Amino acid sequence: MFLENLSASLLRLCDAEHLSYEQASERCNCCSRHFSNIVCRRSCPSLNVFEQICLGFHETPNRLLGVEQDALSFRMPMPVVEVRMVSSHFGGTLFPVCPQCRRSIEREFQAYCDRCGQCLSWEQFEAATIVAPP
Repeated sequence: MFLENLSASLLRLCDAEHLSYEQASERCNCCSRHFSNIVCRRSCPSLNVFEQICLGFHETPNRLLGVEQDALSFRMPMPVVEVRMVSSHFGGTLFPVCPQCRRSIEREFQAYCDRCGQCLSWEQFEAATIVAPP
């Protein structure tokens, strides 16, 4: 996925700026053969070369790799502020509710929702409100 996204971005940038692989590699201060191999997905750049490519095209790594801002929002912790009561013949059990996907979380105080991957914050959990089952 990394190499495919990088290759697609480099092809798009070279096409938009009418650059040959040699001109683009000069801009990025790397070998033209290596740049060509990266674009054609035959080799993966080192971290230093990837950084040079980002600097050469004035792009952030996330934009160059096609990472959407929405995808990054899952890394920002969202507070768990709701619990859902599930009734059984033994009484009721409270389950935390994921603030992103709104599904019940089986265990308290886990770092991420096991269904959608949202990063969770438990700082406000003591004041959680009870919500009705779906």
